[in-house]
Amino acid sequence: MLERDGYTAKDISEMLLEVTGTALLSNDFEMFERCFLLPHVVETPDKKTVLKTQSALRTVFERVVQDYANRNITDLIRICEVAEFRGPFRIEATHITHMMSGHQRVMEPFPSFSVLEFVENRWQISASQYAVDQKTTVGRALSTGITESQTLAQAPRAAKTQKKET
Repeated sequence: MLERDGYTAKDISEMLLEVTGTALLSNDFEMFERCFLLPHVVETPDKKTVLKTQSALRTVFERVVQDYANRNITDLIRICEVAEFRGPFRIEATHITHMMSGHQRVMEPFPSFSVLEFVENRWQISASQYAVDQKTTVGRALSTGITESQTLAQAPRAAKTQKKET
């Protein structure tokens, strides 16, 4: 499958990157939340966590927003490298993130992998993997633990999601 409703997998991935980036930089949790399917699997090299509730998602969101404020992040340049349909209701995508403060890159760009699912009449992110350490954005947000979430010790790196009925 190359398209769904006239949109390529890359179009859909880039739209979600734009919306979530805007939400993070403007501290708009409601905009951010609409892009995520719960439960949401989030991974870094150090940790795998399942965010099961809106409260857990909000905690991660607020920690990332605070990290961006501490680093004076003014722009996120996120470039979708590859996005492919893995069925009519699932996309797997990779992107690179450049965190900017004005015209200066704050840190080295890092790759991410996302699973997008079409549920409740919209595309949502059901799983995310970030190649960051415990001192960087999502890695820092997860390093202190999340209430109302389940941390899976020594789980395999591949994100596994349950098929959702639409």
